[in-house]
Amino acid sequence: MQHCIGRIVAAATSSEDFKSAAIFSAIEKALKEDGPALVGKVKGVYCFQVKGGPGDREGKWIVDAKNGSGSVTYNGTGKPDVTITMSDGDLVDLMEGKLNAQKAFFQGKLKIKGNMGLAMKLQEFQKQAGQLRSKL
Repeated sequence: MQHCIGRIVAAATSSEDFKSAAIFSAIEKALKEDGPALVGKVKGVYCFQVKGGPGDREGKWIVDAKNGSGSVTYNGTGKPDVTITMSDGDLVDLMEGKLNAQKAFFQGKLKIKGNMGLAMKLQEFQKQAGQLRSKL
């Protein structure tokens, strides 16, 4: 079982079961290449709850852009400053710039709990993920 912000769900056992796993790989690569700069801009810990994995399970990624050079952990236990909940496909579309965050929020496709200011800084990851995915 997985726990993130007071809710228990059935967790997927592997991050590869999600289309968005490539996005988190790109963010992890960006943090390895330029972590201190990204951490300096973002200064927060994100919990991404992604729905729509195998058997409609959920995956959880903790993106730490607050400490050291940053890190990305699948099914991590870090305490997030903001939790973002989306479907797997919608998260991919959002991070690739195909889905507008404000529109997704008002349509109920994007749920945010916690520090809204950090949610606004999500574009820093969108830039990095988009650049790195185009190179893959």
